[in-house]
Amino acid sequence: MDALAALLTRERLLVELVVFKLVELRQLLLAGETRFLPWASEEVERAVRAVRVLEVERAVAVQSVAAARGLSADHGAEPSLSDLVADAPEPWRTVLADAQTGLRRGAEEITELLIATRRLAEAGSRSLADTLQRLDGRGDSEQEAVPTAYGRGWSTGDPAPRVEQSL
Repeated sequence: MDALAALLTRERLLVELVVFKLVELRQLLLAGETRFLPWASEEVERAVRAVRVLEVERAVAVQSVAAARGLSADHGAEPSLSDLVADAPEPWRTVLADAQTGLRRGAEEITELLIATRRLAEAGSRSLADTLQRLDGRGDSEQEAVPTAYGRGWSTGDPAPRVEQSL
């Protein structure tokens, strides 16, 4: 049980790392720092791979502990962590249940962050495509505003706002 508890603790920490990396990725998207997105995405993938490796180790450890405790396969399925929680004596029952709850919460948070990050990325992609389309002169209207680098702002004739005015 000690080895399983230690493994579950490591897995929970790695799940938290995935959450952190997804938050980091989301913040980069919100800040418009697209140059760092490939690095952030790679870090997320690396953390997810580490969690998957530990998931396999956990499955093996659960099977080993279940066999040692005499738990049999139920309807052809191997005993699960839930089965161990139900069978374990205290204090292990609480330790395993807390770990299982933490892993579930982490998985839910990862799902929510993935959905939010995907929406941000899609919105950013659409916005970039729209901007490029306007700059290229392929907008819906002939009167599309086209920015200039200096002097006048948009081609509609409005002067460019000064930095002092916007502060």
